[in-house]
Amino acid sequence: MLEPIRPEEGWGVLHLFLRVDHAAVPSLAPGAAKEFADVLERWSERTQLHVFSVLGHKADVMLMAIDADLSLLRALQTEVQATQAAPAVRLTWSYLSLTEGSEYMQTPEEYREYLASEGVEGEDLDRRVEQFAERMTKYTDDKLHPRMPAWELACFYPMSHRREGADNWYSLDFPERRRLMHDHGKSGRAYTGRILQLVSGSTGLDEWEWGVTLFAHDLADVKDIVYTMRYDEASARFAEFGDFVIGLRRSPADLVTEIGLERGA
Repeated sequence: MLEPIRPEEGWGVLHLFLRVDHAAVPSLAPGAAKEFADVLERWSERTQLHVFSVLGHKADVMLMAIDADLSLLRALQTEVQATQAAPAVRLTWSYLSLTEGSEYMQTPEEYREYLASEGVEGEDLDRRVEQFAERMTKYTDDKLHPRMPAWELACFYPMSHRREGADNWYSLDFPERRRLMHDHGKSGRAYTGRILQLVSGSTGLDEWEWGVTLFAHDLADVKDIVYTMRYDEASARFAEFGDFVIGLRRSPADLVTEIGLERGA
């Protein structure tokens, strides 16, 4: 086993997209489909692995793995590609990112100043600031060390901030960027309980600046939240998006049946 390689902050997030070559399936060795399913099952016990069957032509399988150890993610990628099903199950795209906190969060000091401006003082002020700090600590920990739920659907897409003329996100000052992200976040919070979002950073790691994964129970909620948030200025003026991939959560055993692997092995 190779030495662990762990980022100083955040966990690695690896999305793997695989496509089935159905012409190659009949030539697979006996037991290849079961071996592929068994590999996914073992890794589901070893790390945080989410397995999805993909709707549409972009892929047949989407695997999302989250772990503190990048070496472990690399080992997962190798095993997925090295089963007897490999001639028919090919890695066609991947996306690497890291979980991250938010630079736009209000600090306890800023919250204290806000409360004081509203007339809160004394022990009540201290108590409310302490409670706020505890909430923010948990919020940051949940973003850096997420435990994503086993909801039925997932939507993945990459995105970046635009850098064109007057719509250059990186030319805005910090207070303006914070205001825009605060408004954007308010739109998203309207979907609490229906959508759980993981935004992981990929600047310098992959082709876009963030990978976004939405977990949902209802595909209509995915469509609605993306549509609603497009009207926010942070998105309307400053966001660019890559392809959207929709996955249906499956057990490894159900996955190999659905993608047609068992026909040949």
